[in-house]
Formats: sequence, C-alpha cells, structure tokens
Amino acid sequence: MRERLISLLHRSPPLPPHHGHVAQIHALLLRSDPDLLPLFLDRLLLGLYPSAAAVRHARKLFDALPQPDSVLCSSVVSACSKLSLHREALAAFYSAHRKGSPILFLAIPPVLKSCAWLPAADQGKQVHCHVLLRGLGSNVFIQAALIDFYCKTGDLGSARRAFDEIAFKDAVTVNCLISGYSKAGDVVEARRLFDDMTRRTSASWNSMISCYAHSGNFAEALTLFERMLKEKARPNEITVVTLLSICAKLGDLKTGLKIKCLISDMGLTTDLIVRTAVLEMYVKCGAVDEARRQFDEMVHRDVVAWSAMIAGYAQNGRPDEALELFEMMKAENCKPNEVTLVSVLSASAQLGSVEFGQHIGSYIESQELASGVYVGSALVDMYSKCGNIGGARRLFSKMKQRDVITWNSMIAGLAFNGFAQEAFDLYHRMRDQHFKPTDVTFVGLLTACTHTGRVEQGLAFFRSMKREHGIAPKVEHCACIVDLFCRSGRLEDAYKFIREMETEPNVVIWGTLLSACRIHSNVELAEVAVKKLVVLEPNNSSNYVLLSNIYANAGRWEEARKMRDLMRCKNVQKLYAYSWIELEGAVHKFLVDDTSHPSCDEIYKAVDGLSLQLKWVGYDPNLELI
Repeated sequence: MRERLISLLHRSPPLPPHHGHVAQIHALLLRSDPDLLPLFLDRLLLGLYPSAAAVRHARKLFDALPQPDSVLCSSVVSACSKLSLHREALAAFYSAHRKGSPILFLAIPPVLKSCAWLPAADQGKQVHCHVLLRGLGSNVFIQAALIDFYCKTGDLGSARRAFDEIAFKDAVTVNCLISGYSKAGDVVEARRLFDDMTRRTSASWNSMISCYAHSGNFAEALTLFERMLKEKARPNEITVVTLLSICAKLGDLKTGLKIKCLISDMGLTTDLIVRTAVLEMYVKCGAVDEARRQFDEMVHRDVVAWSAMIAGYAQNGRPDEALELFEMMKAENCKPNEVTLVSVLSASAQLGSVEFGQHIGSYIESQELASGVYVGSALVDMYSKCGNIGGARRLFSKMKQRDVITWNSMIAGLAFNGFAQEAFDLYHRMRDQHFKPTDVTFVGLLTACTHTGRVEQGLAFFRSMKREHGIAPKVEHCACIVDLFCRSGRLEDAYKFIREMETEPNVVIWGTLLSACRIHSNVELAEVAVKKLVVLEPNNSSNYVLLSNIYANAGRWEEARKMRDLMRCKNVQKLYAYSWIELEGAVHKFLVDDTSHPSCDEIYKAVDGLSLQLKWVGYDPNLELI
C-alpha cells in the first residue's frame, strides 16, 4: 500500500488538478500513512501546480504539521507569493517561525514581496530583524528584496540604509532604489544613482526613463533614450511601451513612428502589449486611421486593445465608428471593461441618439455593469445628454456609491434639461452629504440659472466659488454669467463683466454678446464684439453676417454693404447650417434647399402644408437669412 501511495504521489503531472481529488488523497494519507503527508505537500506545490485551491489546501496541511522542514516552508511561502496569496504567504512564514522550524534564505524574498504588496510594513520590519538575527543580510537576493519592500511601503530612508549597508552594489539593488526614488518623485537622487553606476542593464535605463516620465519631464526621458541607443544598450518591450506612452502624452507622432521602427528590429511585432501601445500612441496623436490599421493587423486582441480603439474613435469625434466597433467586440465575445463602457457612453452622448443611448444603457444595466461609480456616472451623463432624464434619475437613485463626478453628472443633466430647481436641491443634498463641489458643479448650477433667468442666484453662485470653496472661476463659468446677463437683456452689465474678467474672453463669450446685440438692436456693442471676434476667428462667416444684419435692421444699409464686401475681400466663405433628426435609428441631415434626400418630394409637400396652416392661424414668419 505504501509503495502504491508513493508511486501515486510521484507520478507526472504531480496530482490531478481537481480540488476534490486533492482532498480525497489527503484523507487517504491521514488514514493509511500520515508519514507521507510532507511528500504529499511537496507534490502539491510542484509541476502544473500550484493552483490557488491546491495552495490553500497545502497551507492547511502545512499548518497541521508539528514541525515542517525548511524546504517545505520555502515552497509554501514562495507558492503563495507567486499566486498573490500574500496573507497566506505571511501566515505560513509566521507559522513555521512559531514552531521553531529552520527557515531557509529562499523564503525571505517572497515573504518580503508579500509584505510590500499588502502592505504590511510592521511585519516586513520583523522579517528584516529575523534576517539580521540569522546573519542573512549579505545575501544579494534578500538585500534587493529589502530595498524593494521599503521602497514600496514608502520608507525611502530605510531603503537607503539597507542599500548603503551592501558592500558590493550590483545593478539589481541599484535599480530597485532608482525605482523607489522614481515612485517618490525624487528625480535628482535617482539620476545621481544612475550616473554613478559602472554597469547599466536594460532595467537601469528603463527605471530612469520611467522616472522622468512619471515626473512629467518627457523631453529628458527621450534624450536619455537617445543616449541609451548611442551607448549600444539594448531596449526591451518595457522601454518601448514607456516611450510610446510618452509620445502619446506629447502627441508626438514623429518620434512615435521612429520608436515603432525599432519594434521590427527587436522582434516585438507580435507582442500584444507593444502593439496595443502603438495603437494608443496613434490614437492620442490623432492618427485614428493608422490606429485602426494597426488594430486590424492584430491576430489576437484583448479587452485593452478593443478599449483603446473604441476610445480613439470616441475621443476624436467619430462616435458612429466607436459604436460600430463596440458591436463587433460583443460579437467576438470579448467582455468590455469600465474603460470600454465609458468610451461607448461618451460616443452615445456625442451622437445624441435617444434610441441608441437607450440600447447601450439597457445592455450595461442588464449585464450589471453599471454598479461601479466610474461607469454609473458616465451612464447618468449619457442618459441626460440624450434627453432621458428619467433614466438618469432612476440610475442615480439606484447607485449605492457615488462620487463627486456622479453628483456633477446628475446636476448638469437636470440643468441642461430644464429642471433648474431640482438641480439646486440636488446641490444642497450633495453638500449635506459632505461632498465638496468642483468647478464642474458650478458649470451645471450656472447653466440652470441661465435657462431660467435667475440672474441674482447665478451671481451668488459665481461669487461663492472663490469666497467659500476656493475655486477660481474659469472661462466656462464667465461664459455662463455673460449668457445670463444677455438673456435678461442686460447687455451693458454683460460688457462690464467681460471687461473685468480675470481670464481672457474667448469666442464663445464675444459670440454670446454679439447674438444678444442682434436681438436687442445694440449696434455699438455689436461692433465691439465683432472687432474681437475677427481677430480670434477671422474665417468665421457668421460674425460678419450677424453684424451686417444688425446694421440692416437699424437701417444702416451702407455699413451692412461694407460688411458683406469685407467678407468677399477676405475670401470668407459662408458656412451653411443644417438641421438633423433621428428616425428609426438613422440620423437624417438637411441643408437649405436640399434635394439630396431620397424622400425630399414628400418632405417638401409636408413643409408646404405646414406653412399654409401657419398662415391660416396668422403666423408671420421671420424670413431673414442668417
């Protein structure tokens, strides 16, 4: 019987990978031959193992042994650490220590790794004391593990002391400390260590390049990469991904293409992470079509690649293609993550399609993907922008967790859909629940005031931004106040506010004033606004046309003619506006005198019929073309 059990334990693969079988073998050994339990434990941790279930079973068995040997201790701690079962790794280490089992140096690095990940700073320091008592401090793997532990738990002083105690500092230990300084933002100390190195590995260069990237010094990171190539150091996939990320943040397509050329030379053309980084670089640089070609060439695509491409379309104003790609992703049974869903919701909001917005919202809610704050907030925003304020309210009420973005999305949704008082009430609820408002909160509140003509309340919100919340008003907030004054006919107050603004007025602010001048026939302020606008956007025809119409309404025909002549002189082309409507999932666009639509004859008959009915009820249309 014993021989058969030993044969069973020694066969390859070590043990069947089913937890039930493991439990059966364990029970058999307990009844028949308990002395074989250490061998059973050893076999659990070998070969195709460890699986999480097997390692947890091994932990229970390990704890039951009166005095496990040092090899078993190292195996259990290492297996737990590799599977990110960090609490189990620490518990196994302490269990062996309490039982007086000798602990090999091989168990120290994995248990320190687990202490760093939990984080468990106090327990890690106790392990360090054990290292010193056992005289293991000179082991290079333990030294590197100690530096890494202290860096990851934010104790750079102890990391430096552990580093300084090392007699011979190899590249591994130096790289650990450089990485620690990098995460702490101490670029100067990281660079000093790097420059003092006599032999640098690829990891050394990567750590220093990442350090500059984390601190936002992208130019120095790229300069260091050039030096890396000159010194014949070999970049690897980590180098390439970091550099492509930098190019993406800078929008530097030229440098990004140079780095892409290295990928073929390095044999990384099939690496999924590298190819996804190239795709993201193209997207962030605005080269969406090149990104799509890269995407189509990928043999294997994970959720990150799909998300990057969908986000690329959404961020570059191509919502139709984003949503089409999302449907393809679902067809290929790739489950979306939060990044995917937020991009899809952004695309739906851009499109403004009530029907498609409802379709996407129903999918997300049916799959129970809206429970997170990130996706839930984006879904509230999308429902609001598609006019489904009831759906936004319902989802907001259901959300168990909300952050300030969720509150802002709901406040803005109520404001833009005309529910001003509800937006104000929600703001007070937000304050009662101790959420601090942001600049976005006040854009929503000021919009609500603008839509309902509440000038004094709008001004009160605006003044409270800096006085009560320490938020400096941005141009968006100022634009709301100007719009508020203009809608109330207080054009002089609007102009006075513009002159006293701390930020530079933009085209939206001057354009708002100009539009109000036309409604209220204020020629003088219209001239002031146009003078500013022709500098800010000289090729926008609507500014010239508006002032020309204002002159015409005031009977100043000569000035109106001169304005039209100025347009011709500057070769400013009039932009034709269009209207659009969504019907049965399709969006139809129409220009003035448009005959391109396949149903244009029916449409014009309907319009003529409506015109006749309007005349019968005494409506006098304004036929002025703008």
